[in-house]
Amino acid sequence: MRKITSILILFLVLLFSGCTQKKEVNTDMTAVQIARAIINECPELADLNMITLDDKDFSLWLSDFYNIPEEQITDGAICYANGARADEIVVLVLKDEQNAETIQTALTEYKESRVGAFEGYAPQEAETVENGIITTNGNYAALLICDNVSTAESAFLSCFGKTAVPPHNESESISNSPATKPTSIAEAPSPSSDVIETSNRYDHDTVLEAWRSGDTSGLSDINREILTAAQNVIDRELTDNMSGYEKELAVHDWITHNCRFDYGVFDRGSSGYADNSDDPYGVLINGSAMCHGYSSTFQLFMDMLDIECITVFGNPSSGTQHSWNMVRLDDEWYCVDAAWDDPIGGSPCHTYFNVTSDYLRSRGIHRWDESAVPEATAKKYAYQ
Repeated sequence: MRKITSILILFLVLLFSGCTQKKEVNTDMTAVQIARAIINECPELADLNMITLDDKDFSLWLSDFYNIPEEQITDGAICYANGARADEIVVLVLKDEQNAETIQTALTEYKESRVGAFEGYAPQEAETVENGIITTNGNYAALLICDNVSTAESAFLSCFGKTAVPPHNESESISNSPATKPTSIAEAPSPSSDVIETSNRYDHDTVLEAWRSGDTSGLSDINREILTAAQNVIDRELTDNMSGYEKELAVHDWITHNCRFDYGVFDRGSSGYADNSDDPYGVLINGSAMCHGYSSTFQLFMDMLDIECITVFGNPSSGTQHSWNMVRLDDEWYCVDAAWDDPIGGSPCHTYFNVTSDYLRSRGIHRWDESAVPEATAKKYAYQ
């Protein structure tokens, strides 16, 4: 009898202890208030813009970025950073708890694609995204991308079982500015495309012909500025006794030391990168460009120096449009990615200077139509 009683007591203890460890899923807090509570506990976060269920673009962000049907969400707060910061806090209230697994899968796929947006350009931010988590509690789901996800997750879970509503001004650091229709990096148009005359846009062939002929009379203002700036770089940085490799290296290093990556490429709530960020004017005049600016500038210099070069347009793992170059030295091809040799948050380097095609493949990021370009196999002029 005593033995039976002991077993019963043990059973009751285990039963009640299990009940006390069960997650509490009730809360009187809205998605916005939960997001603010998370952000308040993570002071290292960048300033975040917020989109709520009442904003006209909330459904666009759900469909265009997260691939989540609007009808499955009854409340939500999307908080994101602009520029070259990956911080993102998203809290969603699901209409049906049974959809939690589907929503979690969609957010996981989004997170994986977001890693690719920063890979190469901003490796530290890519790592932050990669370490981000998706957590659920009942019919609540949260995407937490920040430096301290454990603190963010604890803050999320601590909001449940509460009936007290935090004051509205607890998170004044959140910028709740109106957001515009999201644009992916691959789709982001140059905001100048509709307002700058085509005749005053960068024209590679026209600039190159003026360089070779010495006749600049037919150049537009922008193309004349580009040619003058490029010629000044060649006069300052190069000498006649340099080999083709030495000239290539000097041009690569000038670009990576005198240009910074255009953070506007990462702004999903804006119209994209700055005027001429995708051509040599961005590099040579503005000192800021996105990847196409880097590759087109490198291409122009190589053509001016009579070093055989091509531009490769490909897609990294995220599907984000990217471009880099290939050069031919002593009848052998090499790959060069000047943009990724100028990482955000790091110093200019030579990680992607004169590397093989196999090296790009091994990094698991570059993707391209391999049948359309030569295979780079040489190592003679790899950076030492």
